[in-house]
Amino acid sequence: MWLVPKDTTGRTARHPIPDSLKQGLIRWYTGKGSEADHRASVSLVVTARENHKWIACDCRPANDPPALLSPAYLSFQETYYLRRLTSRPQHRRNCPFYMPQAPQRLRETTKDALYEVNPPKGLFLAHQKAPEKLAQKPLDTDPDDRSRGVAIPRLARLLWQLVEAAQTNVIRALPPSGRAEHSISAEMARLRKASHDFQIAPGIALSDHIYTTAIDFEKKRTHARLRAAAATWPEDYAPQAFLLLEANEISSSEIVTGLGTIAIRNRIQHTGIIRAEVQPPFLVLAVVGEHSKREGYRALRAYAQPVLSGNEFIPTDREDDRSLLRTLKATQSMLHSGGIQLAIKKLVFDIQTKQGSVRPDFMLAFHDTKTGVEGYAALQVLRSHDANYLQLRQLEYERLLAAWPTISLALEHFDANLIAEEITSILEQRRGGGDA
Repeated sequence: MWLVPKDTTGRTARHPIPDSLKQGLIRWYTGKGSEADHRASVSLVVTARENHKWIACDCRPANDPPALLSPAYLSFQETYYLRRLTSRPQHRRNCPFYMPQAPQRLRETTKDALYEVNPPKGLFLAHQKAPEKLAQKPLDTDPDDRSRGVAIPRLARLLWQLVEAAQTNVIRALPPSGRAEHSISAEMARLRKASHDFQIAPGIALSDHIYTTAIDFEKKRTHARLRAAAATWPEDYAPQAFLLLEANEISSSEIVTGLGTIAIRNRIQHTGIIRAEVQPPFLVLAVVGEHSKREGYRALRAYAQPVLSGNEFIPTDREDDRSLLRTLKATQSMLHSGGIQLAIKKLVFDIQTKQGSVRPDFMLAFHDTKTGVEGYAALQVLRSHDANYLQLRQLEYERLLAAWPTISLALEHFDANLIAEEITSILEQRRGGGDA
């Protein structure tokens, strides 16, 4: 096998690929490789991609033009793979590359029929050192850059972790008088404050390298600060910074804000639910780093999370989430007039209970200012009448009910008055010494 210039026949300017690496690449491609095979193959694929090369296969006769493979990156799954160029000569039938690449091995699976979403472990880390040499021997401590089958992008988890720490996924109880005040600056201030508690490398706080306007990136202030910090950056970690932006529009590779547009090197990641169904605004987290020395520091990847509004960063995965949150706000106002304070939280991670992991659509916290009685309730929204779907949600409901009073409503019955009545009923039971 050889590395050959892109957009050629593959018969000239060949750079041989060592046989040991070729065998590891075959094992990786067919889904039988070890972690070392994966890392070495990723090193080769990244090197080819960065240097505008294709991989020519040696399965055909020496005098024939070779079958060609194009290195590619699937940004949504953070996965490197090889694309067969089917418009060129085909691999021989007995060649391992004749068939498409083996399906990815799932590292995240459903458990107890419920899909778990847990916070990422370790550092607030979204960028690894890129391989620099062809067939670079991977160190035992190198990460597996080819995340196989990750269903939820790490950038999404990191953004949710920051949102959870800053509690921007909470609609706070209304003040005793007047209206609740919301602003972009207040939301960003909460996120900035929370960023002090995260590290992006040992000894380096996220707050030192997080930027909340496009201007910082456009004026190269992000680059200059990162370049200066790189001199003392921990050796085993790639220098990185983060852009946290409120966006009024996104495309496949651009973040459009009120203060400028940021181009992203790879396709922007987004919620697994069809993005086209969800309108702006978005809260976007982008990682800035160096993918190659030639390109320097760039915004490499980004995750766009739809939010309730430009001044309330409550995550929404579907367009109807915004409608549900507005209904809950109406419930909040209704209860407030009767002396009951209500706070609402949109869950982004699972809650661990004695019965297992659960993640209701919303958690409600309420307080009767007249009697001092307070409590919590879980709120489950049923979006389908499909039997399998309802069976899964019933299992969730039973787990929720074992931990908190639980309100379960079909989407078409989601009504402010009805929810207010349910909460009032729960409070009455607590006043009377009930188990609710």
